[in-house]
Amino acid sequence: MKTLTTDITLTMDNFPAWAEGLVRVLELELVEREEGADYHQWLVAFEGSRLLLCFQHYTDAAWLQPLGERDQDVADWLMEQWNRTR
Repeated sequence: MKTLTTDITLTMDNFPAWAEGLVRVLELELVEREEGADYHQWLVAFEGSRLLLCFQHYTDAAWLQPLGERDQDVADWLMEQWNRTR
């Protein structure tokens, strides 16, 4: 699994602020937020594709997960764009 790079250690507390920056920089549309005891999962959209911006506390990792096969290329491209500039 490819992960999104960051210059900080992500936590349950700082993920929302970090993710808001990612959403802004990648020009994503935030559709919905969900938070559990050990995860954040945000539904985002980009040019017709729907993705989950995921953070898992136990792995200290964030990634974009496509909701369908046709969205995989978009998720890969967005992650590449983000990771290239970080």
